[in-house]
Amino acid sequence: MDYMEKITELRASKAKLNKQAQALVTEGKFEDANKLADQMEGINKQIQAVERLLDESRKHAVPLDGKYDGILHDEGTGKPKDGKKDAVKPFATLGEQLKAVYDLRKGLVADERLEKVNNAAGVTGTNGPDGGFALQEDFAGAILESAVRQSHRLDRYTCSSAANAMRWLHADETDISTSVFGGIQMFWAAEGATVAASKPQFREMKLDLEKMMGFCYCTDEMLQDAAFLTGFVGNGFTLAADRLLTESVISGDGVGKPLGLLNSGAVIVVDKESSQAAGTFQGANVIKMQARAMPRGRDRMVWLMHPDLEEQLPYLAIQSGEAAKFLWNPEGGLGNFDTQRVLNKPVLFEDSCPALGSKGDVMLVDPMQYILLSKGTAKQDWSIHVEFLTDQNCFRMVFRCNGAPKVNKPLKIKNSAKTRSPFVALAART
Repeated sequence: MDYMEKITELRASKAKLNKQAQALVTEGKFEDANKLADQMEGINKQIQAVERLLDESRKHAVPLDGKYDGILHDEGTGKPKDGKKDAVKPFATLGEQLKAVYDLRKGLVADERLEKVNNAAGVTGTNGPDGGFALQEDFAGAILESAVRQSHRLDRYTCSSAANAMRWLHADETDISTSVFGGIQMFWAAEGATVAASKPQFREMKLDLEKMMGFCYCTDEMLQDAAFLTGFVGNGFTLAADRLLTESVISGDGVGKPLGLLNSGAVIVVDKESSQAAGTFQGANVIKMQARAMPRGRDRMVWLMHPDLEEQLPYLAIQSGEAAKFLWNPEGGLGNFDTQRVLNKPVLFEDSCPALGSKGDVMLVDPMQYILLSKGTAKQDWSIHVEFLTDQNCFRMVFRCNGAPKVNKPLKIKNSAKTRSPFVALAART
């Protein structure tokens, strides 16, 4: 039996009963709710029993003399659960692997599965270059993937998995008024006539992985609960990775971290209005910022704003004669929008944007013109020597990732003296 799967199943049953009980209490059916409370109490006892079995099984674990192949198998068929014969996934949950590391470091038991995961990741022995263990690949990838997918900001960017670096060719163009992709042109040609030769211009782009590191302190009591570790540590590192990546995507300097939108050579900064008050955001700013965005791909564009700007959005308007035309739409409403919108483009609030009134506290960007590069395997390190007096232990998680804008210069379009860009920021209003 897989004890962790059973615990998860019981907790899901309890959550379902709890939801039903809340509905009954709302309806005033207290006797029926009390019956559900009795069922939930029974499930709690079952969970405690299975957790005791899980704990006892770990205490008496012994090496398997090489008979275990490092793959999770179905009890009935004996086949790998995910159908991948070459996948090394001996741990059912993240918490189970962290508990195994804890047991090893405390000298309780050596779990052969840790060595199998290290071998699969190319780490020799149990120390590795930094003295840690490799996380099982599906857990490592899931944490960083969750950070991207659960974030309403990061999941909009172009994401790619790679080895230690990525090289690719990108069209080198700054002027699309007469050609595209840096030199390709089309002509109207009469029969028998010839046209000028044309060819594209390319530049090589290079992106090396950088190291992102996180720490989490846990007491011995916390480490006894593998299910808790799976949710708490996994979600904690996911949220922390989301925040650090988002901050770097917005304002990173590209030194040991991603190059941010505000530091891209392609960003266009729109000036404030004359006599515009400090820290304000006006309808004229909105119109001029959109006018400097690329004409194509506008359906993908989003607003990135510091949350302090939210209270000004309902007043965004432009004057048309004696009437004011409002540029803002709330969530829901007639359009059933999932976010607030300005000029019908989603607004994403992010406190990693510069402070209110600073350059870039409002940006209009095309996320598809930014690339995030990651490597799925994370490195986990463990220390039992820190915070000794308070009985705390430390997990260190290391991810390797990077990011950069795909374009590095604004573009000139036909019949216009104004350049356009997928990244437009509002100037400071101080």
